[in-house]
Amino acid sequence: MKKFAYASVLALALVAMISTVAVAGAGHNHGKKTAEMGKCCIESAEAGKGCCGHDAATVKAAYADYTAATAVKADMHKCCASALAKGEGCCGKDAAGVKASYDKKVATHKAECSVKADMHKCCATAVADSKGCCGKDAKELKADYDKKVVKAEKKLASN
Repeated sequence: MKKFAYASVLALALVAMISTVAVAGAGHNHGKKTAEMGKCCIESAEAGKGCCGHDAATVKAAYADYTAATAVKADMHKCCASALAKGEGCCGKDAAGVKASYDKKVATHKAECSVKADMHKCCATAVADSKGCCGKDAKELKADYDKKVVKAEKKLASN
C-alpha cells in the first residue's frame, strides 16, 4: 500500500510538473508520451549543469519546480491531491481554490528552499529546530528567515 501511495504522489507531482516546468516540453520526453523531468536533467540540475539543450539556469529552475511540486504533493491530503489532478474541488474548496492553495504552497516551498540555500548551514538547521544561531536568538532568526521568505516569494512571483 505504501508503494502505491508513493507512486500516486509521484504521478501527481509529474502531472503538476508538466504544467509548470520549462524543461518539460517537446523533445524532452525521453521516448515517453508524457513530458517529465528525466534522470539526466535531475543529475545535471544537482551538478549545476545544462541538459537536453537547456542551459544550467533553466534546468535548475525546472528542478526547483519539480522538487517543490513533489514535496507539496507529499504533504497534501490524499483526497486533495487526487482532486487537484482531476481538476476538482475538495475539503470545502472548489477546483480553483484547491489549485490556488497548491500553487501558493509550491511558491512558498520554493522560496523557503532558496532562502535556506543562501543561509549558513548552521542557521538553516537552527531555523528548522527553532533555535538561535550566529548571535541571534530563535525568535530573531525566525523573523529574519520569514522576512527573507516573503521577499523571495515576491521575487519568484515577478518572474
